[in-house]
Amino acid sequence: MLYRYPIAAACLAGAAWLSLKRRRQQRLARINSLMIKSIEQKENEITFHWKGKEETYNVYREGELIYSGSDSSATDTGLIAGKTYLYTVEALDANKRVMERIKVQTATATKDKSAVNILQDLIVTTVVTESLISMEWEPIDGVEEYTVYRNGERLAKVREGRFVDYSVRADQAYTYSIHAVRPLLLSEKGMSEEKFAAAGIIGFFKKGATEKEAAFERFRLTKQIGSLRSVLKPEPPPSAETEWTIRYMTFLEDKWLKNPNFFSPLRYFKGDGRGFDADSVSYRTKADILINYDEEIPTIRLVKDVGQTKAYGWLRRFKKEDTASEEGIKLEKENVTKEKLFLQLAHSVGNPLVTSPAIDYKVKILLCKSGFFDISGIHDQSPHHEVYMKNSSQASWQPLHQAESKGLEWLSETMADQFWRLSNFK
Repeated sequence: MLYRYPIAAACLAGAAWLSLKRRRQQRLARINSLMIKSIEQKENEITFHWKGKEETYNVYREGELIYSGSDSSATDTGLIAGKTYLYTVEALDANKRVMERIKVQTATATKDKSAVNILQDLIVTTVVTESLISMEWEPIDGVEEYTVYRNGERLAKVREGRFVDYSVRADQAYTYSIHAVRPLLLSEKGMSEEKFAAAGIIGFFKKGATEKEAAFERFRLTKQIGSLRSVLKPEPPPSAETEWTIRYMTFLEDKWLKNPNFFSPLRYFKGDGRGFDADSVSYRTKADILINYDEEIPTIRLVKDVGQTKAYGWLRRFKKEDTASEEGIKLEKENVTKEKLFLQLAHSVGNPLVTSPAIDYKVKILLCKSGFFDISGIHDQSPHHEVYMKNSSQASWQPLHQAESKGLEWLSETMADQFWRLSNFK
């Protein structure tokens, strides 16, 4: 992937915004002389090109000096494919004083990309300077436009996979979320035209839904960025947290849900009757991943639970209840070292009272001792899904992902999935 720094207008709607952006660019041109021009990523190397007015430049990879000189480019070799790296580019004056500093988070290319979750191996590049934050990501086949949100508010729409935010403050943290959709026909699932049409039909008859919702996959790519002041420090402070918990729950928001099978004597199911709540004791399923970095090799434990399913008749009189097996919730330790771990959480739990599709999801987790994390997942768009994280220094849960249910019909294999990925930049 070739990263190009989005100096030109970034396809954002609104003439007023473009005018404001040009004024900010002119102002930044006077303030920031050090700018990243492009970044080239290969499987085992990353090359940077920049422009600046100083005599000497230093480039660090996660605190290690990899280049020092007067050239305006540098190549870092011997890297691992598909790995995220943090770089610092510094401009020094004649007295070796640091005049400007830029932080860059990017990744090497992956030879064999995931066939399950397209977001998992997507190269995402984030650039942080004193006055702006820039993001660029590999394009997703079939996606025509991306909507960018900052701290929950819509910031822009872009047709290409990049944007730049000039309206940032040095003392504030930011969360950027990129949303997109694409037709199921272009899915990695190999969706046939018949299944695509079936999804549209189900969406047409589902109250409150549309054919487009049923036949389009949804993508959400999120980056949590600390305050510019903290990110641009020479080196990020080492993480003092040793204990981490990642919690994934599925639940039914409504108190009562109709059985999609009109002819079943079990006409209603009891729901959980709640909204998003990391501490709720009512859920369909819960999986807690407990991680402790206090040992030479981190210890990892999965604690799982399945809520009781209760069915009722036409007059909402109790009929029967049962609890599905926990065996469908599995944790695989793919690679665990003293500095980082790679895990996969897989989930397939069905309704124990009637024959119906299972609630399916898969999550890939990278968590480093330094506090960096990169988590990606794919799940059915039913029921509600919620993912949280908490470490030993936090009193409350940090939401990672929350997705509302579109109805029990969305458990069908013909329906579109939700793809998501979240990482941080400290």
